[in-house]
Amino acid sequence: MHTAVRAANRLTARWASEVRAGTVFSAAGVWPLLALLADGAAGAAREELEEALGLPAGQAGAAAREFLATLTGIDGLSSALGLWTARFVELREEWTARLPAGAHGVLTGDAAADEGALDAWAAERTGGAIGRVRVEPVPDTALVVASALDPLRPPGRPARRGLPACATPPRGGAVR
Repeated sequence: MHTAVRAANRLTARWASEVRAGTVFSAAGVWPLLALLADGAAGAAREELEEALGLPAGQAGAAAREFLATLTGIDGLSSALGLWTARFVELREEWTARLPAGAHGVLTGDAAADEGALDAWAAERTGGAIGRVRVEPVPDTALVVASALDPLRPPGRPARRGLPACATPPRGGAVR
C-alpha cells in the first residue's frame, strides 16, 4: 500500500509543480484509474502510463486495487471509479476480470441511455453526493472514464453537482 500512496503523492507533486495557484486537484482520485489502465495497456501507452504512475505496469493493477480498498475503508469518504467501453471496443477478458467489482460498464450507443446510466452509477457510488457525470456520450464514443473523491461535508455545505469525466473521441479520433 505504501508504494501506491507514495506513487500517487509523486503524481500530485508533479501536477502541483505545473499548475497555477488556485487550481484544485487530487491524484488520489486519478492514480488508481491510471494504474488499472496501465495493467491492461501495451506498447507506448503502457510506457507513458508507467511514467505517469511511477510504478511498473505489472505492479499497477494490484497496487490500484489495494489503494481503492484503503479509500473505501476511510470513514466519511465516498469514492467512485469507473470505465465504460463501447461494444465495438475489444477488451482482454483476463484484464476486465481484474477490475474492481462494478468498475466496468458497456456503452449502448444510445446517448440518453448512456448518460442516464453514468449518472445513476455516480449517484450510487457516492451515496447521492454526486448525481451527475458531466459527459454527454455520442453514439461513437469509445471510452468514458470517471473518478471522484467526495469527503464528508460539514453541515450546511452543498453537495457537488457533477462528476468530472473524460470521454474519448469517436472511433478513429486521436486520443491525447
